[in-house]
Amino acid sequence: MWSRAVYGVLEVITLFIIWEWLPEYRALGYVPQVLPPAPRFLKPRSPQDCPACRRPHPKPLWGHAHQPGVRAWPECKSLRGPSKHICTAGRACPNPLCDYWGYTDPTFHALVGNGRPNGIQQFRWQACGKRFSSRWGTALYRLHVTAWDVGRVLWAVNLGLSMAEVQLLFGHSNTTLRLWLSRAGAHAEKVHAHSFHHLHIGHLQFDELYTTLRDKGYDLWVWVAFDPQTKLIPALQLGPRTQDLAHALVHAVTLTLAPGCVPACTTHGLNLYFYALTAHFGQCLTDSATGKPKWQVALELLYGQVKKSYRRRKLAKVERRMQLGQREDLQQALQQLGFTGSINTAFIERLNLTLRHSLAALTRRSWATAQLTPELETHVKSGVPDWRCYPDVLQIPNS
Repeated sequence: MWSRAVYGVLEVITLFIIWEWLPEYRALGYVPQVLPPAPRFLKPRSPQDCPACRRPHPKPLWGHAHQPGVRAWPECKSLRGPSKHICTAGRACPNPLCDYWGYTDPTFHALVGNGRPNGIQQFRWQACGKRFSSRWGTALYRLHVTAWDVGRVLWAVNLGLSMAEVQLLFGHSNTTLRLWLSRAGAHAEKVHAHSFHHLHIGHLQFDELYTTLRDKGYDLWVWVAFDPQTKLIPALQLGPRTQDLAHALVHAVTLTLAPGCVPACTTHGLNLYFYALTAHFGQCLTDSATGKPKWQVALELLYGQVKKSYRRRKLAKVERRMQLGQREDLQQALQQLGFTGSINTAFIERLNLTLRHSLAALTRRSWATAQLTPELETHVKSGVPDWRCYPDVLQIPNS
């Protein structure tokens, strides 16, 4: 007990001496040096940390794979009858009981034209007798309106008109308009998955776009991956600003890239991208000492960050740092693609401004703000102004 009292008295005396002598030291020019904080060490992750990688992926049901024992239909049919004049490439039989179900090769399947009632192309499957429209699997299936009418309605909704104004302008019911909007969002996602695969991208920029719903308790972020060279958006996610969404965005990007393609990546100072990138770009190796599998991050992965510091809503400092790889390698890779070689996110920041101007649901202080998360997601996915330019016969398989 007496020792604690003695230590307390000594501590008070020491603080008193420092308080009394510190002004004199300052007068003599003595200023204690404050060391800068040590940089934070980031630990790479593995695919086991990604929720999307842990889920089983279904096998594609559509393509050019042929089952053993199934002969090509031109070898089985009779030589009589008219020749085939309508191109059926990219289409397949929707009947799961048919032997040619899922085959999109026009030289193998048994699909022919079956007239154009009301201007809509019909097809007939000679093997099983199945008949279906050219709009099957699209947003216009079982609709008797043209693609131009649906495109004008979606364009008006994305420009900021309310459902009541669109209903008054075009004469369609609210149920019909929301059905078209939901179908367009689902179809746009299928078009993206069907068209964007095996891409060779040299540079990617990642960023988030803040948005809100009518209810202030549901603030969301639009996660965007952007290729500044081809102006392509390979992946887009909508959700909170968490590690799972960062994993989901990078996981969606890897599904569109060609095997072995590792792009150079730049982001702002959010470290969630570091964990997501290291968990998806690499390979699993066997440890020679323990014999257990070990995740090895790709050595060719280059990742740089642009950290901006603001003071009183003004930009005070910009710091560029390398998290993976060497700065010289990243500069050389960017210069080969036609860029200046500096670490920046200027292209995706300009894209965020374009999205806010193009989609009324993302505009700040707008009456067109979405009420629910699925509705906002549908607005973002179907918010392409040139959606009306898609052909009427575009078929995307329901895989």
